[in-house]
Amino acid sequence: MILFAALLMGAISGAMAQECVLHKHARNEIAISPGGVYSLSDKEWGFGVHAHYFRTLSQDSPWALGGGVEMVTMHGGHYTISAGAKYNFLHFLNLSLMPGVTFYKQSGYDHDGHTHHEHTKKAQFSLHVEFSYDLIHTEHFHFGPAVDYSWSRHDNHFMVGLHCAYGF
Repeated sequence: MILFAALLMGAISGAMAQECVLHKHARNEIAISPGGVYSLSDKEWGFGVHAHYFRTLSQDSPWALGGGVEMVTMHGGHYTISAGAKYNFLHFLNLSLMPGVTFYKQSGYDHDGHTHHEHTKKAQFSLHVEFSYDLIHTEHFHFGPAVDYSWSRHDNHFMVGLHCAYGF
């Protein structure tokens, strides 16, 4: 069984190495990642979407700079605007780190769940971390799973979704 696993891993590594030679990353990437969001703060699920633009520092650089926006629908929703960096490692695995500002529309609730006052939008520092894996490639498009973690003073959440990107 161990020998079979070792042979399988060797075959996969060889195929990935050959794919790395054949596949070149585009200098620009526009992407959208819709998915399910779990709020650690509120202990509930909702919907979210993250979109970003990145440009690599040079043709062969694993580093890219860019900006993004995020929208989450729970508790009246919030929006985040961010800027940061992406690092591409193992050729198809990406890590993005994007500090930004999150804008909340918060409502106050009494113990019965009825709204008794509404706050204006609040802005807070936030940090967005995303791991994505480029699983499927075409000439300009790549798709794969994405896992995001977003932190701010009033909300921490994970998003599990599909990273859909266009490179040019």
